[in-house]
Amino acid sequence: MPSLYQQALSQDFAQLSPLLQTLHGAEQQLWQGQADVKWGKPRLIRGLLYLAMRLRLLPAAGQNLPCQVKIRQDAKGEVWQRRFAQSPMQSRQRWRNGALWEQMGPLALQLHSKVSQGQLLQSSQTARCFGLPLPLQVTAREWAISNVMHFDVEIGFKKGSMILHYSGALRPVAEV
Repeated sequence: MPSLYQQALSQDFAQLSPLLQTLHGAEQQLWQGQADVKWGKPRLIRGLLYLAMRLRLLPAAGQNLPCQVKIRQDAKGEVWQRRFAQSPMQSRQRWRNGALWEQMGPLALQLHSKVSQGQLLQSSQTARCFGLPLPLQVTAREWAISNVMHFDVEIGFKKGSMILHYSGALRPVAEV
């Protein structure tokens, strides 16, 4: 059975760098490295981020944080368990109605994915919280240099400020 990203990218999956093919093709794996996490500046956004962090939905801000990502495929898609230092961030990705969706607690994102020069580029097409539309924009980029996977993810308002930005580098770990 094809992986979630083989479904989402179809023939373009083969254009991903080999390391990204491994990341998005294996049934279960563990990656470790470090990341920087930045929060948006407005007080209301910081208050909401603090609440989301306390609910274990989003990570705390920090630089050079130890980062770990466990990915597990199951019949419903993929479970992504991220940990930035002591802050967990878990999501479920699935293929639904011909589109890739990522769910984090009450937040659901429909993601458009494409491959460019071996990199995976993603952007949100739809964002919903408890089923209600939100004016959020998520952009993500993954690329490989040697055996290191780099990532850069930004969540912000469609017409405005950044809410959360995290970036870093990960290496595959032999045992899960």
